Amino acid sequence: MIASRRLISNCLPFYSFGMERDSKGLAIVIKSTKIRERDRLLTLFSPSLGIVNAVSYGARKSIKGIKAPLYTEGTFSLEKGRGGMTLKDIDVISTHDALLEDLDSAQSAMLFSDLILTARSSEPELYALYTAALDALESESFEKVSVEFLVHFLSLEGISGDYTTCPICGKDYDKAEILGFSSSEGVPVCHDCDTMNGALLLPPNARAYLKRSLELDFQDSLDLHVSEEQEHRIFRYLLRTLPFSFPGKLRSLEYGIWRI
Repeated sequence: MIASRRLISNCLPFYSFGMERDSKGLAIVIKSTKIRERDRLLTLFSPSLGIVNAVSYGARKSIKGIKAPLYTEGTFSLEKGRGGMTLKDIDVISTHDALLEDLDSAQSAMLFSDLILTARSSEPELYALYTAALDALESESFEKVSVEFLVHFLSLEGISGDYTTCPICGKDYDKAEILGFSSSEGVPVCHDCDTMNGALLLPPNARAYLKRSLELDFQDSLDLHVSEEQEHRIFRYLLRTLPFSFPGKLRSLEYGIWRI
């Protein structure tokens, strides 16, 4: 459920008052963990404060406790005490309820969160990408959204090729060239630089699709059309290459419902 549209360029920074004890700003709950009998430890992703933990007291049982379920986005009011940050109030923008009702959408959201948390990245561009992807999961194919999120995330992190030139030898790809993959560099490469003996191949039409995706912003890339079969193949390709491309352990893939 979306209460209003977000504009990252106009988003509230986290304002601090009174010797930096109180903070208020735009954020989203990217992880929620049970602690003690009634409380939850919320991991918030903010375009201005970064990744921060805050305790929500009484969130699990108290009627008066402030509820901020996983993937809730809004303007959060936090208070800093001796034990760390605590949640005082929230003005909700979106709850993303639908993500918890579909296993594949929930798995996609877990993967997106896993990548953000593992990378410890908090740039406003990544916040915009992450929240836009969660919004899209409520109405678009989870495979399409996952493909576009992964392509744009890896590009923002500087760990993807451009699908035009081999990043190792500098060769320009032929239009009909089938790409291999470099396990050491974690990117698609030309046939001569392939270190995986053809185990991860990217055909020309799939490469053209990914190249075009990178030329568009995330929202516009969702309007690209491809057959469901081709979309599934690209989705599977990105899942299989992700462990080589991304330098971090992704529990969402290791213990999730998808088999890669």
